[in-house]
This record gives sequence, structure tokens and C-alpha cells, in this order.
Amino acid sequence: MGNARWLGVCRWVHILLVIGYVLVTIMIVIVLLVLFGVKMANWMRWVMVVGWFGMCFGGVVLLELMGLLVGQGCRKPIRSEEERLSGLTHEIWKGKEVRFFILSAAEKRDRSFGLRTIVISSGTLALASDDELRGILAHEFGHLRDGDRILEAAFRCSGVLALGFRFSCRLIRRGFQQTRIGGLLLVAMLSPVLLSLWLFFCIDLVFRGLNWGLVKFGDLRQDSFAFGAGYGDGLRTWLIRSGLEANVSRIRRLEKMA
Repeated sequence: MGNARWLGVCRWVHILLVIGYVLVTIMIVIVLLVLFGVKMANWMRWVMVVGWFGMCFGGVVLLELMGLLVGQGCRKPIRSEEERLSGLTHEIWKGKEVRFFILSAAEKRDRSFGLRTIVISSGTLALASDDELRGILAHEFGHLRDGDRILEAAFRCSGVLALGFRFSCRLIRRGFQQTRIGGLLLVAMLSPVLLSLWLFFCIDLVFRGLNWGLVKFGDLRQDSFAFGAGYGDGLRTWLIRSGLEANVSRIRRLEKMA
């Protein structure tokens, strides 16, 4: 009970962390625009804040509704695959409509997306038994139920400023690799960008470290959900079969739950 309560607290901390990160990123953008002399009315700043939150949290849902996973290494399941997955889904989570996609690359990891999409690799579908597949689906259902994938997508979307900083640093490094003069020219050209984004980059490192730890706790929470639903043994068996070295910590946790 205490462990479940702690995992629940971690979930709410993760929600607050992502909301704070999204707010910090848009506030930094507004501050930079003001420093560069851009005049904005208060209503425009509120529109930017609301629009940024909508894009970060709603963008993944929009992509899901549009079905843009098709053609990105994913395909729709054939009838026999869909019937198998749907049958197992109704056993685990009755009344919940779930959309399935199949990863063409057999070695890729299974994952979920948005609010109701689960992506299963072709290798998992071919090799996993029904019990193992129930454990995998239960874990991913937990992520969808708690909105974990929305939080992860919002966090990644908010980090575009940090990507600009990293891209600028990479260009400068490549310039110095070619010629010293070229590197110095790039430093001169990109210094305004680097100076303006330096503060955000430092904040971003702190947020990313915290987010990484809370995502790990999220996986633990969903393993606990799968175990509590009665599918922990299947999940543990599949983790052992799919790669003991990469999954040893998760396997040990599931063994302690048994």
C-alpha cells in the first residue's frame, strides 16, 4: 500500500513538473521577445501561453486522430492480428476502445501513443504467447489510463528551444573541425542565439533529469498495475525472453511483487 501511494505521489509530481516546464519555456520566449524590442499587448501574451499549452498537450492527440503513425514505420494490423489483440484487450480493459498499429521493425520496443493507441512490434506479435501479450498490453493500458504519453509528448514538444541551442553548438563544432576561421565566424553569427538560450539550456538540463527519473517511476507504476490486474507473470516472462540484460531491474521488481 505504501509503495502504491508513493507511486501515486510521483505521478502527480510528474504532472506538475511537465506543466511547470511548459510554462517556463513559453515565458522564456516572451521574455526574449520583449528584450529584443518586440511590443506585445497583454492579451497577446495570454494567447501565446494558451496556444503553447494547447500545442504541447493537444498536438499528440491531434496526430493520433489523424492517424499519422501510418507510414512512419507502422502499419494497420491485418484482420487476424486485430482480432487477437482486440480479444485480449476486452479481457483486460472492458469498454475501452483502443487503436492498434504494428511496427514493421521486429526488434523495436512496444509502446503506446496518445490516449488510445498501442503500437506492437511484429516480432512481439509473432513470438509472444497470449499470456505474455496480456502482460504487455496491461502495462501499456496503464500508460494510456494515466495520460503518461500525453505528458511525455508535451515535455518533448516544450524542449524545442533546447534543440536550437544544441543545433547551434553542433554547427560551431563542425565549423572548427573544418577550419578555425569557419568556427570563429559561426561563433560570431550564432552568439546571440547561444547567449539568449543559455539560461533556458541550464534550466532544461535540470528539468530533463527530473523527468527522466519520473518516467522510470511511471514504468514501475504500470508494471505494478499489470501485476495487480493479474498479468504480471506474463509480463515478467516476456521481459526475460526479450532481453534479460536490458530488463533486469524491471524483472527483479516484478519478482518482488509475486
